Parts: sequence; C-alpha cells; structure tokens
Amino acid sequence: MSESWAALLPAVVALAEKAGRDIMAIYRDESRWDVQHKEDSSPLTAADLASNRVLVPGLHALTPDIPVISEECDESNFADRLSWPRCWLVDPLDGTKEFIARNDEFSINIALVENHEAVLGVVYSPVTQIAYMAARGAGAFRQKDGVSTPLHAARFPQAGEAYRVVASRRHRGARDLAFCENVSRNMGPVELALAGSAFKICAVAEGEAHAYPRFGPTMEWDTAAGQVVVEEAGGALVDAKGRPFRYNQRATLLNGSFLVAGNNLPAWLPAWQTAEKLPPLR
Repeated sequence: MSESWAALLPAVVALAEKAGRDIMAIYRDESRWDVQHKEDSSPLTAADLASNRVLVPGLHALTPDIPVISEECDESNFADRLSWPRCWLVDPLDGTKEFIARNDEFSINIALVENHEAVLGVVYSPVTQIAYMAARGAGAFRQKDGVSTPLHAARFPQAGEAYRVVASRRHRGARDLAFCENVSRNMGPVELALAGSAFKICAVAEGEAHAYPRFGPTMEWDTAAGQVVVEEAGGALVDAKGRPFRYNQRATLLNGSFLVAGNNLPAWLPAWQTAEKLPPLR
C-alpha cells in the first residue's frame, strides 16, 4: 500500500499549508488569540480551532471512508474507534505554549494509521513553511518552496565525536539529565539542544540530532506523524522495551515515555532505560 499512501502526500501537505496560513494570520495579531484553558490546564487558542476547521473537513473530503481523530474534536465521537482498520491522527497546533511564547516552534501534525501502524506522516511548520513528510516504504523528505530533499538520519558518532541530543524546551527533568549523564559516561561527550513540538523528532530524522529522549506522557497525535518521518529516514521511535509505538489500539490515546534514535538503537537503549526507571523528580 506504500504507493497509494505516498500519493496522498501532496494533498495532505496542501491541507497543512492552508491550515498554516490561518494559524499565521492569528499568530500575527495577538488580539485574535482568545487564549483559553482545557480541563487538563493545557492552553487552547483560536489558532488551534482555526487549523482544526481546515484539517478535519479537508481529510474527510480527501478520504471519506477514513475517520479523523483530532485533538480538538469531542472524544465521544471516537467511541467505536478501536474497530477502525485505519484512521487519521491530527494535532492542528502542536506546541500551543510555544505559539503563546512567540518562539515560532509550533507545528501541524497529520498521520495516517493503518492496522495500528503509522503509515503516513506530515509535520509542517507554519512559520518556516517547511514540511517534513514520509509514507511507509517511500522514504522521508523535507519540502520547502515545492522542492523536496531526502532525509537521512545521522550516522552513529565515531570515537571522540559528540553525541547530539535534543530535548524538550518545557518538559525536562531529572531523567533527561540522567540520560545525558549516562551517555556521557558510557558513550562519549554530549551536546544538548532544546526545541519545541514535533520538531525534536524531525531533528533526528534530518541528522541534526542523534537522539531525543522523552520522559513522561504525550498523546498519540503528538508522535505518529514524526514516527513515520524518522523511521523512513533510517531511525526509530520506541518504548521502554525497544518496541515501535503503535496507535489506536488501547482505551486511552495517551503515550508513555519514548526514545527517538537516528542510528544504532541498541547502543542508546541502556542509557535511556536506566534513566526511564528513575522517578520524575529526585
């Protein structure tokens, strides 16, 4: 099915671009933000909703037989989702806190899931208008101004070279520090960079970072698109047992901790698994 999924990529990127234009129109005018807070205290802006109004109907029109699960839709609409053979997973604005902070590090995430596996992914930056995109078996690409460049994860560092690690700008803690200490002690020197939203996964996919550890929960729409991109670039996104994430197969849409590695996953896992066993604070 990889050819048919890859054929959808231009239309999905076009939808992301359209939603991105609506996001940017609001981003430029703070009087339109209308910041609210959900029950879990996470922020919601008019830009989240504007993007959702483009993406959900657009995906329904593109693939009428495939349901859409979006962060900004009522979850009661997904009551029978475990029986779906395929579905879209959408985060209309990943990094709302980054949007409010005006640091430009927010994205649109769109993934197609078939039989619990993410098979197509688009991570789009409304600010830079760069799309990271991939379809299962068709490779991963970075697209800017209509020009696509293949993505390849960085080779594993050689002796004496730094291990480039990217971490969350807002969710770092004792386990992140322990991971870096483990890598430094057992593998080699560490260079740490910070970023927001799904761009951390994409940084590994395009070789800017070697690994991204995430400790603590995310949602399935946060990771599915980036997972396809990094896997097609030669990397991996795995759970504490080294297994690739799977989607829409549990009662909850909540993810556990994960590790993204661009190369030589077995070398990274011990440092991550040891840190993951620590309590969040120490």
